[in-house]
Amino acid sequence: MQAFTQIRTFTVHGGKEIDVVYTNEEETMSKYLKMYAQWYAEEEENKFVGLDLEYTPEDPNHEEDNYLAVVQLSMRNHVLVCHYSWTNGECPALRSFLQNQGIVFCTVDKRADFMKLYYEKIIIPRENWIDIQEFVNVKGLNERGKLMRDGMASLATSIIDESYSQMKDKFPPERHNYWEEQPLSDLNLEYAAKDAYVSYQLYVKIWFFLRYLVFCPGCKKEDTLRGHLCAKCNKAEIEVERAQKNAAAEIARLNAELASVQAELARLKAPASSDNTQQTSPPHGKRRKMNDEQWLESSDAPKSSDYWQNLRKSWTGDEQKSDDPWTTEMSDQQSPKSDNPWLTKPGNY
Repeated sequence: MQAFTQIRTFTVHGGKEIDVVYTNEEETMSKYLKMYAQWYAEEEENKFVGLDLEYTPEDPNHEEDNYLAVVQLSMRNHVLVCHYSWTNGECPALRSFLQNQGIVFCTVDKRADFMKLYYEKIIIPRENWIDIQEFVNVKGLNERGKLMRDGMASLATSIIDESYSQMKDKFPPERHNYWEEQPLSDLNLEYAAKDAYVSYQLYVKIWFFLRYLVFCPGCKKEDTLRGHLCAKCNKAEIEVERAQKNAAAEIARLNAELASVQAELARLKAPASSDNTQQTSPPHGKRRKMNDEQWLESSDAPKSSDYWQNLRKSWTGDEQKSDDPWTTEMSDQQSPKSDNPWLTKPGNY
């Protein structure tokens, strides 16, 4: 097996140029894969790598399966083309990059690619491998009402540039039988490089929309509700709101309890108020326990001794004659006789 490495430049849409490294050497693969890993770590917006595969031709008699021939990786304006069928099949750097480093890859139609990598015992985690066909559709529905899958050319024409409408036509179908050829022809190499580059650029173009329409705003993971929080983030948000409400209620309760305690402390610390005025009307219960003399002594009623003594004498008959007809008891001689028996003293009938 002959080792080889080629560095080429190809022109894509808009006159832009892309750098292409074509190799089957493990050391060269490891060098450029480390560069991709460094780019991936530094990237903030387009944190993914374009991926495309080419296979050996199918057996017309269907006696043998076709297998993986070429692996193409793309990032920024660079493409790495690994001629896998012309290696010893080990490629530890490539295997580690594809399945062990948590890097996200984007592909147009990964169904067959998954099987070819599986035969080589390379399994990319499902969550790290994005199929652009599952997110974007240009062709619409077929006559049976089912969604048709778009090929790379139709997607690239609609999303990137119209010049890609002839992308597949310029590459003869029979050239797909020469992916095992060493080295690849310029036509095959250019086609392989552009396939990986277009896969990367397609996802660059739609990434902004996918980020807000397809991915969960909370965890940025795929969500079928398109822009709504996924179930996990929604549950977490509900728990946060509930915790905030409980905390607010608890704070209000503690503040009310603190205010009550402070009011009680203020009441206990306040000096007793001095009130020199006496109540003119003691409480009803207290008054019932007093006799009249005690009440008169404790009230503000006038306490003229003459008034009370005269009143007492008028009741007992000890009072001397007075000009006051209401306080002086009339004698029998002074009392006018009256025919009214109620005004006559007993014994005078």
